Amino acid sequence: MKIKHRLEYVLLRSVIFVINLLPVPVILFLCSALGYIAWVIYPFRLPVAYKNLSNVFPDMTHEEKLQLLRKVYLQFTRTFGVVFILHRPKLAALIENAVITGREEIEKALLEGRGIILTTIHASWFEAYFAWFNKSGLPTTLIYQRQSNLLSDAYFIRQRNRYGTSLQHLCSGEGMKACEDALSDNRLLIVSLDQSYRNKGTEVLFFNKPLRCAKGTAILRLRTGAPVFTSVYYMEEGKLHIDFEPVDLPEYKETNEHSIQDISTKCIQLYEPFISTFPEQWFSLFHRLWSKKGYQPVKRSLRQIFL
Repeated sequence: MKIKHRLEYVLLRSVIFVINLLPVPVILFLCSALGYIAWVIYPFRLPVAYKNLSNVFPDMTHEEKLQLLRKVYLQFTRTFGVVFILHRPKLAALIENAVITGREEIEKALLEGRGIILTTIHASWFEAYFAWFNKSGLPTTLIYQRQSNLLSDAYFIRQRNRYGTSLQHLCSGEGMKACEDALSDNRLLIVSLDQSYRNKGTEVLFFNKPLRCAKGTAILRLRTGAPVFTSVYYMEEGKLHIDFEPVDLPEYKETNEHSIQDISTKCIQLYEPFISTFPEQWFSLFHRLWSKKGYQPVKRSLRQIFL
């Protein structure tokens, strides 16, 4: 274990300890204040977020984009604060009382015994989403990317397990066979779609812009015949919502690039309405999705920064 990783872990646990000494409203206020400071002084990845927002809202004016991005930065920093305090009674109640849509269809699909390929995208309340699965009792497997710092990686897994044991973690490096095994065990397999895979992905249109999307969902569907669902999670009017919906897919006669592309397109485009409605809660707004380069500086006047 590298000394650097040990020091990072000690710092992480120290920050978490200090945060949890404070009342929840104070934590959320401080996180919002941090987001405001970042927006004013150091708006990290602003060109990326601005370009992504332009792809989602091509008709939005420069002024409107900056007004929305200000909300995005406040939401982004609040997310990190919430990650460390989900166990607090006030937030645990949000998970316990989450508004769930489509659970009946999930449970009905599990009766087929083929598991479910549960697609999703990266949104702000991801830890609450994972916690709900642990509480739900639904047999679920999360495909995740293991952190380089194994101490921190193990810590976040332990944190999720505080809410139950229904959610299992599957490292993305374990390959397709491990994913197929999870489905054969009749589990929900959570797969994130809003990532760019460059040469390894299949090209789809996402908000009418070419995007390289991971092939995993399509390949698993073609190999196993497991049903595919979408899932979104968001905060609205003070309540956590999680919505499930089946993806209507035809039967494909063979596994080829055309069928992979068709499945991937049908799945990812179903998330466009959600992103358009809750752009400030779309965590991947800061990711280089459509392009890895070519981002231009974003000009902001003092009025646009502070108003």
